[in-house]
Amino acid sequence: MGTLTVSGFLQADQFWPTGRSDADTASIIIENEHSFVYVNDAGQRKITKAFENAEVIDPTTGRRSPVIKTSKTSAERKITIRMQGIDAPELHYQPSVHRAKGTGLLHPYRQSLGETSANALEEFVAQLGETQIPCEAVTVVGHPDEVCDVYGRVVANIVLTRGGSRIDLNHWLLREGWVLPGLYNSMLNAEINAVLADFEYAKKHRRGLFSRNLVTENLAQFDKERVEQKMPEGWKPFIKDEGPVNFPKFFRRQAAHFVSRGIDPTTPENLVDFIAQKKDDLAVGKDMFLTLQGPRIGKVPPPEFKQLATFIQGNEYPIGSEIVFWEKDCALVDKVKETPIARWEWVSPALRNSPVT
Repeated sequence: MGTLTVSGFLQADQFWPTGRSDADTASIIIENEHSFVYVNDAGQRKITKAFENAEVIDPTTGRRSPVIKTSKTSAERKITIRMQGIDAPELHYQPSVHRAKGTGLLHPYRQSLGETSANALEEFVAQLGETQIPCEAVTVVGHPDEVCDVYGRVVANIVLTRGGSRIDLNHWLLREGWVLPGLYNSMLNAEINAVLADFEYAKKHRRGLFSRNLVTENLAQFDKERVEQKMPEGWKPFIKDEGPVNFPKFFRRQAAHFVSRGIDPTTPENLVDFIAQKKDDLAVGKDMFLTLQGPRIGKVPPPEFKQLATFIQGNEYPIGSEIVFWEKDCALVDKVKETPIARWEWVSPALRNSPVT
């Protein structure tokens, strides 16, 4: 194992309402191939170019997503960060449902308090007084193909660097109560425990979403009229988008269920039955996961992982801290050579004999 650090700049105006980003996804501007640094468990620091022509292939859909995105109007190069360990109320989730295009059902659906959470992050970043804030994306991995999710997003913590200060945005959001825990099998026990400690702090001190009794295990009603919007005149936190908050993963399945029901009458009427149809939608109890021995990542999940519907009791749904989700495996390939990227490549030829592989 080792640590990959990607240095760059966080644009302060990307978060809602100035921009579209919600409270758990952000883009970082990178400068060049020297921005990617890998430090192995022996402390050896190397600059890697493994992601220069990298694309992620979703094994289910075949969709290809570049890791480094190049602007069509400028020389800017960016990576998208899915902030590890957290899940924020949705601002604009549009389900991917087969045959739904042109039906009038596909919209960027919005969850209660999605705007409030994103606005809290926007205000925090804005008060730092910089349009582009130096930052790092930090993730603990063993190989390049462990870095991204199926959408080509780097799964990492965003750490703002300002002089001698370092602010971990993932943990700030958790401690302030603007997000819920989003735990995955790629996380180390120490990372999971750190997320849960911040989550418990937010609940105990009634921070953010927990300042009111809005986070709920009871399934909230899906509102098909609540879709993405720009900040309305007179908008205020908690006032204009208040409502019960479920774990966002279940809201996303609600949206997909609503669209599916609209185009296919054979779709199960009950959301739990709909979720149960997704055989690769797997999770395991958090306490059990922390005691698992042996490999916890790869193409085949350990037998302890069960279909997600088994964790739903009646109308009570987990809120994130109780379960760990199985991350769907994906392929990282060189889009020029069309070959898998499984080993680190170094910028300097002199470093190719490094023991890091």
